[in-house]
Amino acid sequence: MKKKISLTLVFILCAVFSSVFSYAAYRTYNYHKPAVSTFPIIDISNDGVTIQDIKDNGKDTRYGASFAIDSENLYQKVELKGRGNSTFLAEKMPFQVKFSEKTELYGLGKSKKWVLLANYYDASNLRNALAYYLERLLGEQYALDGRFVELWYNGENQGLYYLSPKVEIGKDRVDLRDPMGILVEFDTLHNNNKDCHYTKYKKCMTISDEVAEDNAEVAMADFMKSFNALIDAAKVHDYNTVSRLADVESLAIYYLLNEFTVNPDGYASSFFLYKDGPGDKIHAGPGWDFDFALSNRQWYWSKDEGFYSPTETQYQRRWNDGAQCDLFYNLTDTPEFMSVVKNIFNERMSGKKEEMMAFFLQNTTEIKDRALYNNIQHDLRNFTEEVYDLADWVSQRYDYFEQVYGYQN
Repeated sequence: MKKKISLTLVFILCAVFSSVFSYAAYRTYNYHKPAVSTFPIIDISNDGVTIQDIKDNGKDTRYGASFAIDSENLYQKVELKGRGNSTFLAEKMPFQVKFSEKTELYGLGKSKKWVLLANYYDASNLRNALAYYLERLLGEQYALDGRFVELWYNGENQGLYYLSPKVEIGKDRVDLRDPMGILVEFDTLHNNNKDCHYTKYKKCMTISDEVAEDNAEVAMADFMKSFNALIDAAKVHDYNTVSRLADVESLAIYYLLNEFTVNPDGYASSFFLYKDGPGDKIHAGPGWDFDFALSNRQWYWSKDEGFYSPTETQYQRRWNDGAQCDLFYNLTDTPEFMSVVKNIFNERMSGKKEEMMAFFLQNTTEIKDRALYNNIQHDLRNFTEEVYDLADWVSQRYDYFEQVYGYQN
């Protein structure tokens, strides 16, 4: 097994270093916007408004701008704003773009709202893409996808970004149809007590999106009643009631996704759930926000010994600060739920290590030139070092999951 891992890593590193420019050479490389490029390029023009202006005015301030894709498709009137929590004030800022009507970009479905993720704290730039791939592999119905792009703002290169749909209700997103359909975010980290609907255990949940705005509060009341009952049932390991109230398969997928990636925000923030009316069950997903996951040492708690060990399970038990949702803490002690987790792993993920590493290699090769420049531009850790460490960690994590959840064990 160790030989296999080693060969995989060597193969990835060879692809990374195959660029004609070494890391050192990029420090003196005079980088210009290419006249012709097969790499997706997005141009945003917002005359008179600098990125610093957007930071100074706050992320809720909206601006009119134009949006061009690959110098061909030009949208003259879009709404632009900054986004993010810890990332909003970072040197490299993420954005949200809203079109006047639903627009399809790069085959990712139609939506009005799109996000440009900066991945500022992820020197590999790959963590969100890898997590979304894993979620699709696990079979989450509304798992996201995205495209790496090069962003230009008012004629200046901003580096490598990841274009992704926003988690929202829509035909090509979370497809809810009932007038009481609602999408909810569990968020105990970044809400600032704003617009919170509190569970009976004093945890904050906010309305993220709804089918009918006039029904939002009534739909949320219905959701909260079911969610409180679900938490109570999980607490006493009443699996029959849990399975009556919730889509257990979606909970198992969400658990595997966040457990595999050791997502520090998992179960605490950017934790989305939805319910398509009073007659529906509660569903978990889709996953969102993985830039601090997958052994990213930029996360400030990663210095805690063993937190990011690739051979550790049920890590969330060690984060006992009251931020996380009790639901999964209790479900992991419910044998019937863990049996569903194991079945899904074996049916959809087991034996897929080479496929996962091939996806990793494909994306590494695709972005390496721009990622090298991007990381020098923003003074981040060497891209190649980060890719090596990430590939090694994912490989070990996968082997550990085979040991813990694989039928053969």
